[in-house]
Amino acid sequence: MATILLVEDNQNTADFMVRILESAGHIVHHAKRGLEGARWARASRPDLILMDIDLPDVNGRSVVLSLRRESPPNALPIIAVTVHADEESIKLAKGFGCNAFLAKPFLPEDLLKLVEHFLPTSSENEQIG
Repeated sequence: MATILLVEDNQNTADFMVRILESAGHIVHHAKRGLEGARWARASRPDLILMDIDLPDVNGRSVVLSLRRESPPNALPIIAVTVHADEESIKLAKGFGCNAFLAKPFLPEDLLKLVEHFLPTSSENEQIG
């Protein structure tokens, strides 16, 4: 189980993602705006952030750059989630600090596979002795 921050302004997309992630046992906090997401990330230190790039107040790029000044990529995984799926957008997202990229629309299993890739594994703690 992990705590995931979802920064997404589209309520339908957010509801879809929250259902998928919660069904996998994760705790999800949803922020509809970039500044709200940045504040929550600083205060609560999630295990992973799913960041929409096109947001109504500040864009996801600005939020990621701000968070990266405080947390290096290996300390806080951030996955860009956007409809812009061309090679240039992927390259830009990784360039401003995202660990990975998920293009909308996506399948539930693609979201879960990507999220699980960046979360710490608990298999070391499953058995004692």
